[in-house]
Amino acid sequence: MVFYMKKSIAIVLLLSMLAGMLSIGAAAHDYIVDDTFTLGDVNGDGVSDPTDALEVARYLADVEGAEVIRDAADMDADGQVSAYDALQFKLCIAGAKQWSDYEVGEGEYGEALYNLTIAGNPITTYCIVVPEGTDPETSNLYYGADMLRKYTRMATGHNMEICYGTPSTENAVYFHQEDENGELGIEGYIYEVKEGQLHIYGTRRGNMYAAYDILEEYLGYRFFSGQETRIYQSRASDIPEKTYMHRMPTLEMRMAQQSFGADTAEQYFFPRKLNSSTLWAYRENRYGTLTGVHYAFSHSFGYQWQMYSGPVAPQGTENPLTYRYQHGDTSRVGMTWNPCFTEDQIYGQLFEGLVLTCRMLFEEWGNTFDRDTSTMAFSINDTDGILDTFCKCSACSAIYATDGVAGASLYMANRAARDIQQYYPGMRIECGAYDHTIPQNIYPDKNIIFFFWGNGCNNHFLGSGDCGENVSYLGRNNTYDEKALKAWGDICNQTGAQLWFYYHPVTYHYYLTPCPNILNIYYDFQYLVNECSVSGIFYEGGGEMYNFEELKAYLASRILYDPDMTEEEFLNHVKEYLYLQYGDGYEALFDFIMMQNEAGDCAGCFNNNYDRPRQMYDFKYIDDNYEEMRALLVAAFEKAQTDEQREKLETMITCFDFLGLSCVHHRYYKGNDEALRQTYMERYDAMYNYIKDNDMQIFSDPAGYKIPDSISYTEDPMYQFYGRERPGIDRYPVK
Repeated sequence: MVFYMKKSIAIVLLLSMLAGMLSIGAAAHDYIVDDTFTLGDVNGDGVSDPTDALEVARYLADVEGAEVIRDAADMDADGQVSAYDALQFKLCIAGAKQWSDYEVGEGEYGEALYNLTIAGNPITTYCIVVPEGTDPETSNLYYGADMLRKYTRMATGHNMEICYGTPSTENAVYFHQEDENGELGIEGYIYEVKEGQLHIYGTRRGNMYAAYDILEEYLGYRFFSGQETRIYQSRASDIPEKTYMHRMPTLEMRMAQQSFGADTAEQYFFPRKLNSSTLWAYRENRYGTLTGVHYAFSHSFGYQWQMYSGPVAPQGTENPLTYRYQHGDTSRVGMTWNPCFTEDQIYGQLFEGLVLTCRMLFEEWGNTFDRDTSTMAFSINDTDGILDTFCKCSACSAIYATDGVAGASLYMANRAARDIQQYYPGMRIECGAYDHTIPQNIYPDKNIIFFFWGNGCNNHFLGSGDCGENVSYLGRNNTYDEKALKAWGDICNQTGAQLWFYYHPVTYHYYLTPCPNILNIYYDFQYLVNECSVSGIFYEGGGEMYNFEELKAYLASRILYDPDMTEEEFLNHVKEYLYLQYGDGYEALFDFIMMQNEAGDCAGCFNNNYDRPRQMYDFKYIDDNYEEMRALLVAAFEKAQTDEQREKLETMITCFDFLGLSCVHHRYYKGNDEALRQTYMERYDAMYNYIKDNDMQIFSDPAGYKIPDSISYTEDPMYQFYGRERPGIDRYPVK
């Protein structure tokens, strides 16, 4: 876990001026606390010197215009600046104490000395109380209590005891297990402070969500990924009397996938209040179980055939269904096969495979079947746009004519949704389709979740109408999909089914050139939830994180839980992330993202899992703005404060030079300006060597495009690394 640490402190102060002063108490002036404060640097000029002591004296004397960063002078983190703090300054200067004595050290897992209080009571007077009989191994309530204990200790140095039923201290944080059939449902929570006691109420997952909410709201934690946890630095924080928070999630299924690794639960998955995952460990009761598909996510027919076709296990086999599955026919898993949707025999075989798979999961693998949250996929194999895998019999073709492949797939899934009830009452069946045909005759059963896979254009916002009649290289756009989404939402509302959306924002293949769609996340999610009755969203992340892939997944997780946030709140999340991840140059990075988005907007419709960088960016825009955009990244690099920040930004500059040099090659290298030619060659050398030295993966398939063996100035980087463009695509900006 990486933390945003305080700056090291080396202070020379004239402190005698402070020694006898009264405490600040209630501030005489309004002030803004900067979380990057350095103890002693009360005027925020980056230097701790005698002028800071003078500024405090002026502030206490209520001199007009005098301001201080209170945290920088509050040595004991009691929320005040007093003669006691001034004395501590003097002791540090004399060498009797060290500045680090006033922070919680790394050995204690701390980043800043917090004087956390609840209704004004010191956190040292609190323990945590869980109900009698709570099992630490299986209770999500206990897990939430333990996370609150752990991260509070990391910030304050105080380790609250977890007690059963009765508090061991004067005050307590009480966790309450509520009935799932009550007002909080499965995931809602309430926390409130009454008479100095903090009460947390939740059901299956709510207590855990409340704990993380408190950590973010009052202790400044930001859980960005499995490897990145940041914390704001503040010397004092209070959860005041009469605090009351009641939250209920809008979306039933929330998933923001990213390449964070498997062990990401407490640092990313749960703090972000995600509730669906393909990672098995999260299905335990300790983690509150999951909402969504067990095992095969979306594309399932090949796996159900594998189970059906498997041999009967030898007598005495410990897990006979697992044996059967492991030895089944795997030739139909993948993109090479899809069934006849109307033949009774193939339906019976696949449905038997579905039932046997359920038994394997729930009887042998220890999965928990939860009536309200468990689903199973009964859906087509992936096609990657290949249509010849679909059945062409007369019965299936008749359905295609009126309801499309989506209708034929739904016809089969409806049968399974009804038949599965005799085995698992309340089980819902997930059926998805890349075909977005609006059904005319076949409508989803009440136990169906229809997964709308992807949108026609990854550049324009859903609902914006910006696609118009334009289409991508594949002939797609959002114009039809917007109508289809609304129609599917209305149909699902009428039948009792649910509509979920599979969102594809990730930079799929060409890792050096990120897909410019960060802003799309806000507007697309707003449209899906507010206009189309979508009740679940799967955000597909992944790939290399050379640019802003982590940011996109983080933003998605934020809006998945709070789809009603305003545009301003969304952009503030962007800026906060950039600040905590990259340092003081965050504003330059924000401007860069805005320009990057504009370069994408000018490019027209594209599909980011298929199109190449030249279709995702307007190369003329990059040509015209290359130096300005690059200068923004360089400015951010120059303001970086840590080696980690500098490394990330150097990688980002390298990636942008790959795109930028491809766009300006015709002017910089092939033009008549020798200075531009030298600039081009120097930057090309630096870019190429950085990619080579860091063994950067440039394409999704390691066996595909590779880093060239040598530099070629005569060809632009895009051509040298990725080869010829598709027919009809211009290599250089239109003049």
